[in-house]
Amino acid sequence: MTEKVKRIVEELLKEDYRCRTDDTWLIICVLRKLGFKFWIDYRDIDKIPAFETITRSKRTIMHKENKYNEDLLPEQGVSFEKPIHHKS
Repeated sequence: MTEKVKRIVEELLKEDYRCRTDDTWLIICVLRKLGFKFWIDYRDIDKIPAFETITRSKRTIMHKENKYNEDLLPEQGVSFEKPIHHKS
């Protein structure tokens, strides 16, 4: 399910400004894309991806893959260049 969630997160980040700037909105949108209604039946709880999986996918896409981060301010800790990794 993790790869499916990552694909959904990337699609939402690409299409929706609010998903890039509001984790709660992103989580709600991901759950909707997975077919869940806002009111979730308790029997479906084990089908919901961990919210950390959703936000981790967002961080991977925006920070490690350096995509869709133009809406964030530099003081929010986002660089617009690939990080330089120094060999030890």
